[in-house]
Amino acid sequence: MSWNQLSSKESVDGFFSGDMPHIVFKHSPRCGISSMVLRRFEASELFKNAKGNYWLLHVIENRGISNALATDFNVRHESPQVLILFKGELMYHAAHSAIDANEIEIVLNGLK
Repeated sequence: MSWNQLSSKESVDGFFSGDMPHIVFKHSPRCGISSMVLRRFEASELFKNAKGNYWLLHVIENRGISNALATDFNVRHESPQVLILFKGELMYHAAHSAIDANEIEIVLNGLK
């Protein structure tokens, strides 16, 4: 599985309203914790066998997009952070060491 890059506000506006879940991983390449959590997530079976839309957002390069997501979905900006968006709604978010592929999989399996 590879990431889709989230790099423009245009790709955010109204984009997450479809019937497929979108998983957004907000990552800071300058942060060792963020890099560790990203590697751990990428090593998970969930990511390796991913079906769906997985987005990687580099928050340093794209802070405006990160802030727009925080505002649009009423969640504090953090990095690393995972957001699960489904039908235009925030279904789940976690940050730092609370990012857990097993928990994300449970949430994804519960979406209909």
